Amino acid sequence: MSKIKVMGFDCSSTTIGWSVLEVDGYNITYLDSGYIKPLKKGNIIERIANARASIQLLINKQQPDEIAIEEIIQFMAGKSTAKTIIMLTTFNRMIGLVAYDYLQTTPYFHNVMSIRHGLKLNNIVPKKEDIPNLVAQHLNISFPWAHNKKNKPIVENYDRADGIAVALYHCFILTKRIIKKAKKAKSKKKVKKK
Repeated sequence: MSKIKVMGFDCSSTTIGWSVLEVDGYNITYLDSGYIKPLKKGNIIERIANARASIQLLINKQQPDEIAIEEIIQFMAGKSTAKTIIMLTTFNRMIGLVAYDYLQTTPYFHNVMSIRHGLKLNNIVPKKEDIPNLVAQHLNISFPWAHNKKNKPIVENYDRADGIAVALYHCFILTKRIIKKAKKAKSKKKVKKK
């Protein structure tokens, strides 16, 4: 297998975490990561257009071979509202369309629980705050923590880590560390009438 550059995205309307990893045989190498802050003000179309332009520039700069995106969560117990889900879906699918335009094929979507189960190091499913150290362990790197003026880690680190986790999970699939279960197609056999 030749080298494959994988770009991962964790999407929301407030912070979009991203990363770039490279697969070479069985080896996975960290290349880059960061986050994008979509506009908070303006109408939804202006905000999406601004975020889309940033994503297009980033993808064109990084030139990935494959793009993986964290699938939208359709329900978050105690946290989901129609407004939250609509905003999340809007930004998630916009990134999917930008990826489609670049790749000329559908990008990969992975759900958050599959990612967390796939990356866990023991029987405990990691929480969001565990992801920076978890991806750093898997990739044998120091996590690239960003800090505020008071030298405290900023909350965007977790979105960045989630962007790395999405790409890492996809790389685990490519290197066959994880075998994704195929969904069984529903039978369309017709019952013969007597």
